[in-house]
Amino acid sequence: MHAPAGWLECVANVSEGRDPAVLDALSSALLALPEVQLWHRDAGWDAHRTVYTFAGPADAVVDGCIALVAAAAQHIDMRQHHGAHPRIGAVDVCPLVALRPEEPALADQAAERVASGLSALPAGGWFYSRNARRPEFRLLANVRKGQYEGLEVRQNDFDFGTYHPEFGAMALGARDFLLAYNVNLSATNLAVAKEIAAAVREHPGGGLPGVRAIGWDTPEFGCSQVSCNVTDLNRAVLKDVFDTVNQLAKTHGLEARGSELIGMPPLAAFRGFSSAEEGANYLGLSSVVPFDVRDRVIEYRFA
Repeated sequence: MHAPAGWLECVANVSEGRDPAVLDALSSALLALPEVQLWHRDAGWDAHRTVYTFAGPADAVVDGCIALVAAAAQHIDMRQHHGAHPRIGAVDVCPLVALRPEEPALADQAAERVASGLSALPAGGWFYSRNARRPEFRLLANVRKGQYEGLEVRQNDFDFGTYHPEFGAMALGARDFLLAYNVNLSATNLAVAKEIAAAVREHPGGGLPGVRAIGWDTPEFGCSQVSCNVTDLNRAVLKDVFDTVNQLAKTHGLEARGSELIGMPPLAAFRGFSSAEEGANYLGLSSVVPFDVRDRVIEYRFA
């Protein structure tokens, strides 16, 4: 990847996916920073969640994270929030990724600086992944245990900031590239989606390495999905995930009917294909929302 030295990517997950005015206000907070590039905004109605992918020099991305949290604290009230996706706060998770593999410490340091910059805002939460203060919080699911509704009893346990019911809490930390990848089933069947998710997620008895998964319904798309996080691109490829879900779905009289890739993948996401274009076609990445390879693959941003 030919990203400039010192650049970071942030893949912030915000607990609002339905109000365009709020989403535009959050976009404006990022676009007001001249060195921040807002690469993509991916809103999900059923999840009631939007992923903002932005990048730039480390200092600018730190400022972008703080500006996004400030805007979310102003416009989102978690006391009114309900959606299909697990969540703990208005900015549910704020991951920072070094765009050059030799610069992971840059992302680690940036997460600490973001936390310091939130001190004057009505926000707080826990460090996770590489910045985790406790071993179990290296895994995001452990940070989210109890979700937003369980925060009141945890409010004195924050790593940074303070608890405000309107904002909730956030998970903040540096991590490697991760793919949020949802495979569409050919019908709405939540029980089957959950059963397939349990089979494909990595566990001591098997599953796909480096894959976490849950099943949910997406009325917006008229189907159930097996929603996956591919956490290790060296151990798992999208083709294997898609093919495995398809094989398992067929045992229930269903099939995989396209898929959805959230945010900005690197070219490594398409290992096993001759090109990203071939992979996008095979996986049906435009089946529910358009997927433009030239606009969405990170390396093409620097071509």
